[in-house]
Amino acid sequence: MPLLEASHVSVDIPTEDGVVHAVQDVSFEVRAGEMFGIVGESGSGKSVLTQAMMGLLPGADITGSVLFNGEDLLSLTAAQLRQVRGRGIGMIFQDPLSSLHPYFKIGPQIAEMIHLHERVSKKAARERVVAMLDRVGVPGAAERYDDYPHQFSGGMRQRVMIAMALVLHPKLVIADEPTTALDVTVQAQVLDLLDELRHEMDTAVVMVTHDLTLLGSVADRAMAMYAGHQLEYGPISSVFLRPSHPYTAGLLRSSPGNVAEERLIPIPGKPPSLLTVPSGCVFADRCPDVMDVCGTVPPPRREYTDGIEVACHLKRPPVIPEIPPVEIVVDKTILESSAAPELDYSDIPVVKVENLHLSYGQGAKRHDVLKGINLSVASGHTMGLVGESGCGKTTLARAIAGLLQPSEGTIELNGRRLDSLTQLEWHEMRRSVQMVFQDPQGSLNPRRRIGAIIGDPLRIHKVGSKAERKARVQELMELVGLNPEHYNRFPAEFSGGQRQRIGIARALALRPSLIVFDEPVSALDVSIQAQILNLMKDLQDAFSFTYLFISHDLAVVRHVCDQIAVMKDGSIVELAPAESLYEDPQHPFTKELLAASVHEPPAAKLPERELVTIGEVSNE
Repeated sequence: MPLLEASHVSVDIPTEDGVVHAVQDVSFEVRAGEMFGIVGESGSGKSVLTQAMMGLLPGADITGSVLFNGEDLLSLTAAQLRQVRGRGIGMIFQDPLSSLHPYFKIGPQIAEMIHLHERVSKKAARERVVAMLDRVGVPGAAERYDDYPHQFSGGMRQRVMIAMALVLHPKLVIADEPTTALDVTVQAQVLDLLDELRHEMDTAVVMVTHDLTLLGSVADRAMAMYAGHQLEYGPISSVFLRPSHPYTAGLLRSSPGNVAEERLIPIPGKPPSLLTVPSGCVFADRCPDVMDVCGTVPPPRREYTDGIEVACHLKRPPVIPEIPPVEIVVDKTILESSAAPELDYSDIPVVKVENLHLSYGQGAKRHDVLKGINLSVASGHTMGLVGESGCGKTTLARAIAGLLQPSEGTIELNGRRLDSLTQLEWHEMRRSVQMVFQDPQGSLNPRRRIGAIIGDPLRIHKVGSKAERKARVQELMELVGLNPEHYNRFPAEFSGGQRQRIGIARALALRPSLIVFDEPVSALDVSIQAQILNLMKDLQDAFSFTYLFISHDLAVVRHVCDQIAVMKDGSIVELAPAESLYEDPQHPFTKELLAASVHEPPAAKLPERELVTIGEVSNE
């Protein structure tokens, strides 16, 4: 009997705009000790489904059944569910910082889980917590028991969350995007840890993610969800190596790990509104294989001998769409009139950093963040900065942008030393460097309309009249793929990918010599990642922009950068052209990063596939 068996689960959530049909008729099962993956874009219903199973959606209308050890979770009272949560089912959330209470020490927070479910002494609970922290790889677990969440790095906080989820030895752990914001080395450590613990404790893991490539290396079976619907389900070897649904194939093609093509192939369009249930296939509007029947008739569920179940009218494998053409209109007048005065920088690096040091504190409390950095970025090129959290990547970028004052060394921008500029000269130099931040929602003022946000650089530097600035902003919006008619909308009315485009448009407003991208796509779905990365490449080709690109995703860095600088503990340990660094890394740390970033596809010789059953279907 399966450990977890979900049958025909639907979740409807009432809102002010109407009822959101978040999950529609989803069925799957999870076996003891297996890694089961749920993959899909944001809004596909992945997290809603798992939260509904755990009773974490008060007010939602949930139908169907979810049997855990033979007991229907959806029929339990709130008190009964509290007994299941923690002891029977543990949860690891995406953002450990917001999931851990900042006012309480991490040890007592984990011990509270034990005291809620068992009658044990404080000493015994502490010993169990320390043992689990040690088991999940927290160094000095006994000493760190009394530390607060903010005293841990992102990867260590995630280990604390894993310890909290496993301290009662549950039979099932639900991990909701547990590695999205982590460095590749920490990501690999977390995945290895989950894999070890499930084999050691016979714990099943449900991994929720938008990255199908990641699932391909760790999962046993997987389910692809889109707009609340289950589109493909079965063994990961078949899902990954022989995707049957065009949506699953699209997720794989969107991955930056596809280095064979210069341009990525994003899934066009955007997911539909969940306020209405379409009469046909939910993916029809974005599908490269769409047929007339897809728009009117719900797809049948086809089952194959290799264990795959797919909801699709298609009788053949999905097609590979053509690489989309450049969509931007290359009209250089959009940016030229707002640009800084043109100078001949052909023989001068846009950025030149020499012997850069940056430290905090004094004496025994001094902390060296940057230690003798030397770096040069040529005009029209992209320099990638990679390394673990805390290695100094963002600090270096902020120093180059003039947001931090170095302790020692020099920074030159277009041949001018930043430390020699007067206040007026520095105000002008600000036009030459702009930043695009990791979190587009957090870097956009929610109370201001996007037209004003994008136009701020023009207003601050007194470029043009009010009417001219509005026209320029609308041109910039069109340039980055936004509808100029949405000039007066607020950031909340846009998707994550669109908000990142707003940030890029703002950075382009003054046509800077250098644009610093600080983890610009780490929080985005793979399809939206592909759109943003293609946009960056198109803009660079059209306007010869110079980029400094910071990321922990080495597949992304390889795809967009000409040169890559690998940082460790405040120093650059290796600097080389992108392909050379990937093909022949020299430094041991570079080799470690590359090894951690490689997600090996499932090793399987796929059997011949034959159709087992099929529902009623119209002729193609």
